[in-house]
Amino acid sequence: MRFGPAATLCVALLGSALTGCSDAGSGGSDNLPRTASQKQLDGGSIAKDVDLKGTHFTVGSKEFTEQQILGKITKYALEAAGARTKDQTGLQGTTIARSALQGGDIDMYWDYSGTGWTQFLQHDTPVQGSAAQFRATSSEDLKKHKIKWLGPAKFGNQYTMARASDAKGRAGQVDSISDLAKLAKEHPEDATLCGASEFLDRELGALEKSPYKLKFGAPQVYQNAFALNFVNVAKGSPCKFAEVFTTDARLKSLDLKVLDDDKGHFTTELAALTVRDETAKKYPQLAKLAKKLGDALTEKTIIKLNGLVDLEGKSADQAALYFLRTNGFIGK
Repeated sequence: MRFGPAATLCVALLGSALTGCSDAGSGGSDNLPRTASQKQLDGGSIAKDVDLKGTHFTVGSKEFTEQQILGKITKYALEAAGARTKDQTGLQGTTIARSALQGGDIDMYWDYSGTGWTQFLQHDTPVQGSAAQFRATSSEDLKKHKIKWLGPAKFGNQYTMARASDAKGRAGQVDSISDLAKLAKEHPEDATLCGASEFLDRELGALEKSPYKLKFGAPQVYQNAFALNFVNVAKGSPCKFAEVFTTDARLKSLDLKVLDDDKGHFTTELAALTVRDETAKKYPQLAKLAKKLGDALTEKTIIKLNGLVDLEGKSADQAALYFLRTNGFIGK
């Protein structure tokens, strides 16, 4: 396995979530602030362009790194616009976050249009094209569930599957999900998979019904924390393949090869800020804020922010403030 010294250290830390690991090629940033003063919040373009004075919002997120960063960005951006906030980031999974939004326990959180399409709207077949998928999801979710999708961001995230770039044996010959389906059928002992609980619950059955007809036997599936997918597949134990996200910085740092989704199974996942329609109507400035943030959240940017946390050991607050400061949304 071709790891640099920092990545090798990450592989050794099998019991950790990889926070605190640093990669020399990740473009590290030192001395990032952990909090923002009122003067800093008032010193950027958000305070100038967006007025939410006198409002109060509870901000949520799911539990994984990217979600927590997006939640913290939103929290500080709202405060820069004059709102008071309550932090409810880090909710355990899609179902809990969505239920909290619909039930009024939180006012907003970022979700992904593919997740909305398959999980909330119960469609089996994705819409081709990221913009078209977003429009279809946002339109139908508003009509059926009174949930407004604001933004969206300029990046799309989605599930995919990966292996070590220099995997040995039959696994090293798998370059696409079609190849993996063939391997799982002909040599199931070589088609071992690591995944977090939400992926395993949502996607294993869907993959079996998909054009790939990809089926993993129970002995070949290992459930673990999402962060450990990267470590485990990088060293090829206990799994040769793993669930990953396309915007995760660890794909590069641990030299993983993303399998080609050659039959287009995984849905395109543009991120957007989801709020109840009544909230969006009551506070139209939220749409302006979400667009402002979304336009700056490119794929390159979110990979950088994820890397600050997952590779360099920064907090989600630090990554969020780095994003807001470097884009001039708040003052330095």
